[in-house]
Amino acid sequence: MFGLMAGMALSGEPAAAPPSLAAFDEDVAVCRRVVREYCAIVQKLATAQTVDKDQQAVGLRLLADARKQWAEIQAKYGENPPAEYAKDKTFKARLRDFANAMEDMERALAAGDARRSFQACGFGCGLFVSMHEQNGLNYALDKLFHLRADIKTTEAVMKTQGLAGVRQRMAALLQKRDAVLLAPPPFEVGNPKAEAYTAAVEDLSRALDRLALAVAAGDTKQVEEILANGLALVNKPYGIAL
Repeated sequence: MFGLMAGMALSGEPAAAPPSLAAFDEDVAVCRRVVREYCAIVQKLATAQTVDKDQQAVGLRLLADARKQWAEIQAKYGENPPAEYAKDKTFKARLRDFANAMEDMERALAAGDARRSFQACGFGCGLFVSMHEQNGLNYALDKLFHLRADIKTTEAVMKTQGLAGVRQRMAALLQKRDAVLLAPPPFEVGNPKAEAYTAAVEDLSRALDRLALAVAAGDTKQVEEILANGLALVNKPYGIAL
């Protein structure tokens, strides 16, 4: 009888309070920063004629570190997500999806297929965007992710279709830029990163304004120059925000 009463008492204990969204986001960001280091390496390897064994080894070490960190995140949050994810029945599966993506990155890089590893990295980053947006979370980092993808596509379109193709994409491209500007800034006023982020976004925004004017004027050379620098301009605030 005593054991039964004790069990009832234990079952009546309130559930542990969910962790804060800020704590979860910071733990995830620490891991994603390591993945970003790997991504920068594998992106260069993907365009090389031969595999740089030293850089390959560095990338694999970074991935091993990131996978270890992610396993800890899965254990910590998988059964106890922040309140903002409480209604997401796929939350635990989402965490597992990113673990699987990192496994794919590692397997491809170990096999010397840097291009495939890089593609798996892009897919993995997209999983975070989906998780945030499908749970109603509005992050500037995700808006930059969409803008970066569109700039990359627009640069490719310029090479295959010329100004006519770029002109058709400009309205949507500027909309994505506006979404970055309207998103809540990732840092509060007073944070050392706030000023650097704002300056980087302003540089990016001005470049896209110049791009729109160059497209309207039919200035092929300037359009090519701006687009060639586009990824660098968007990667700067993206890296600061992350």
